[in-house]
Amino acid sequence: METRGIEVERTLKDRKFLGLLVIVLLITYALPFPLISGFLEDYEKTREILKQMEQENDAITCHQVYSVNPEFFGSHGMDCDNTYYRPNETTVSCCGMSVYRDTYWEYIRAKDSLRRELPRFIAFVIWVIMSILAFSYALVDAAVKSQEESFSLKESVLSGFRALPALIASEFIVFLALLLVLIVLAIPLAIFGTIGGILVGILAAPAFALVVPIYYFERKIGPVHEIWKVIRNNTGGYIVLGLLLTLFDTITTLQYGHYLGIGTLLIMIAVGAPRYILNSVGALVVYLGTGEATGSETKEGQRIESEA
Repeated sequence: METRGIEVERTLKDRKFLGLLVIVLLITYALPFPLISGFLEDYEKTREILKQMEQENDAITCHQVYSVNPEFFGSHGMDCDNTYYRPNETTVSCCGMSVYRDTYWEYIRAKDSLRRELPRFIAFVIWVIMSILAFSYALVDAAVKSQEESFSLKESVLSGFRALPALIASEFIVFLALLLVLIVLAIPLAIFGTIGGILVGILAAPAFALVVPIYYFERKIGPVHEIWKVIRNNTGGYIVLGLLLTLFDTITTLQYGHYLGIGTLLIMIAVGAPRYILNSVGALVVYLGTGEATGSETKEGQRIESEA
């Protein structure tokens, strides 16, 4: 894949680039982690209680059916698991299931606690989205400048946050465009079931990632046409980027279902590091590989050369 001006290996070995990546991971995940630790713990507890409720419902239903005619069902080999069966205890209906009353109240308490923690989790998600946009731009800036000259970590970060409003607007416009495309493709994708969902990720994830390098070079808000050029001229790179981004997005989703204390934070950072690199350097390589990167900086250079 042609990179036109950026050496990936050199970039990933650059100490200042790696230092910026470490700072980005700490700011994105480590500092706000206390905001979501309670939510993740309550979420896992709620999932465990729901699983217990399902098992209790299966046990209760099985014994109710068996008690109708024990001789008949017994002679046909029917047997009920007694692990979650507690005879003579009060049951209640919840979520379309019959469960024991103490389990029900435990579920209610966990759900109330989860609801109280939800605003913090939403704030964390918003912060992560904004951070990925701003810091991906900073990493693109660092990757480009590290090829020819030294760069300032502070200036790269500030440039990312200065570009944030335009990046948010661009992402929103790209989202609307993708929404229209997915509506048209909804029926064909639905036929493939789970694979269709993966295809949606492969289609959408690189489009959102490409907003950053395109805006960095072109200063265009809502670069739908430029993204289409990348899809058309560098289809292989686009698909590979989509596969990798979808993989890490899936891992990110799964990790929230298992709270491991500080271990969860370490996993978030371990997954976030390659995710950031893909969202910045990966998207930059795919974009430059199309041969369409003739942004404002490149155009200015051509103008100066022609005048000389």
